[in-house]
Amino acid sequence: MTGRDDQVSSRGTEWVVLPDGRRWPGRVRNGLPEFKFGQAPAGLSTRRQLRERGLCRGGQEPFARLTWKRDQRFAWLYVDALAKAKRTPSDKQLAAVEKALAARKVCAGCGPVDHFVRTTDQLCGDCHEAGIAPTAGGTDGWRTVQAWDTAAGAEAEDASMAASRAAEALARAAGRIDVAQQHDERAEELARWHADDAAQRDAEQAHAGADEDWTYDERGVA
Repeated sequence: MTGRDDQVSSRGTEWVVLPDGRRWPGRVRNGLPEFKFGQAPAGLSTRRQLRERGLCRGGQEPFARLTWKRDQRFAWLYVDALAKAKRTPSDKQLAAVEKALAARKVCAGCGPVDHFVRTTDQLCGDCHEAGIAPTAGGTDGWRTVQAWDTAAGAEAEDASMAASRAAEALARAAGRIDVAQQHDERAEELARWHADDAAQRDAEQAHAGADEDWTYDERGVA
């Protein structure tokens, strides 16, 4: 018994021995057990059913086959006990997949497109129908141009940042100059005030001295 050997009872019912030792009604075709849709035993699942539970077949070969629509459609059945947990892709792996998919959307004739190009000549449908012959390294040329555009954008961004920093420095310098000018104007204004005060004091002292002299003379005459 290999686990897939069928047995026929006296009534003509065909049985299949499952991996866990159970016997289940079914048939064998081309060496593989086969079950009708909705009649597969528990413990066997399709790849979609495994994927919905976060599992994968884990490298195992199909154990049986599930058929429907008069055997015109079928799906492989795998043993649940041999299935393994699906691996979660890392951020680097996802980025690599996105980069590869983006490269598939570059036509060697007209450049980036919204759909995948042909794998044989790397042309989109329109360029292929037009009979355009892609130049050698066409997609590489487009990648080079894209790299130049990216570098130019980075340089422009750096230049914009440098200009912003220069404008801020000029604004700070202008502010310092305004403060210095205001300080000088204040000092000049204070100097003028001091000069006016000194002149007024001198005038007052001179006037007071004249009054004293005139009073003395009057006393002397009297």
